[in-house]
Order: sequence, then C-alpha cells, then structure tokens
Amino acid sequence: MMKMEQIVYGGPAKQILAIPDHYVALGFKHAKATANAPGLAVLEDGKYMIKAGTIYPANDATAIGVVLNDYDVTQSDAMLAVVIHGFIKTAALPTLPSANALAAMKQITFNPVIDMGLVLTCKEAEIAVGEAKDVEHTVNVYLTGATFRDAAATLTNWTIAGETTNKVVVKSIVVSADRTYVTITTKNSAAAVAGSTTVVPEAAAISTGQEPAAAVTIATVA
Repeated sequence: MMKMEQIVYGGPAKQILAIPDHYVALGFKHAKATANAPGLAVLEDGKYMIKAGTIYPANDATAIGVVLNDYDVTQSDAMLAVVIHGFIKTAALPTLPSANALAAMKQITFNPVIDMGLVLTCKEAEIAVGEAKDVEHTVNVYLTGATFRDAAATLTNWTIAGETTNKVVVKSIVVSADRTYVTITTKNSAAAVAGSTTVVPEAAAISTGQEPAAAVTIATVA
C-alpha cells in the first residue's frame, strides 16, 4: 500500500525571537526520530516534531542555544537552526530553561527575564555585644536556583549592609569549587555593637545574571 503524507506550506511560523533582526544561528543535524530514540522530538498528531524554543542539545549545563523553528523528523533527519546569540521570547518556549542551561547560554537574553527563584541561606555568626576588635568569623552562604560566578569573590559585586552599625565588616569572600556557596570571612572593625550584617550578591556575581530577591544575614550581634 502506498503511504501518503500531507504537508502544509505557508502556515504561520512560531516566532520565538523577541528581536527578529538581531540573532546568530548555527546548523546542527538531528537524526530521524523513532519510538526508541526520539531525541529532542515529541510525538504530536502522529508526527515526531522538534518544537521551536527547545533548548539544544539538552536542558542542562551542556546547552548552547535554542531551536529556532519547528522541525519534522518523522521520516528523515533534519538540519536545525539553533540560536546561539539573540533575544528570545520567554512565553514562546515549550519548557523554561533550567538554571544550569541559563548559565551556559551566556549570549542569549530571555525576555522577560526568567525568575529562577534564587534563594540565599546561611547559618549566621552569633556574636556577643562588646566582642573585641579584629576578631574574625567565617560563614558559608549557599545559593539555590543558580550558581556563583568568579566575580562573587569581589566585594564590590555585593550589597553589604549593617557594617557601620554593628562593626562587623566583610573581610573576604571565596567561591567554592562547585560554585554553590561562598565562604565569607568577617572582622570586627571595633568592639561589636548590637545589630546585623546582611549581604546580597549583584547580578554580575550570579550565573543567571539575576539577583536574589532578599539579602541574607551573615552575622548578628546581641
């Protein structure tokens, strides 16, 4: 029996670009999809389709870009156009990129910015009022929803509050090897006074280029 396939040309293409005339795309081959090896394709109305907006080659730290158009890989291989630089409409994505994928795709801006729900946590240093000048404390500040960049080791990439009040100042910041936390060392600039020191990293210190919604307390003097 002869098998016939109906193809509709000239239908409206899904537009994922926020700025259509400003992007760079590269070509990547995707193999014909099968039930056992669908690759990036999803089964839709009997066809294996790679949807525009799919993160390529995977929605993780290996991501390099976003698939520009829909591609049918039911009957044969397809050459995909993958955007590696440009502005992408967040609403056009079939699935939001993971924090690791966002961090990996440094030349792509998603509009509006994707809120990854960044959260800082810390077991704060508890310091007694009157603790002597030059005493140091060390705390770890953990980040969920993204990772720290090397720039997190630079004090000017943080907003630090409370130092002048309680005399507990941030001396240094070291980024962990896996970038999931930073180690902050504080030093008393004078005898400790009641109050708290809080910190929050700026966008330059975070892999996703976003800032956490709230600061975290690293030291409390009481």
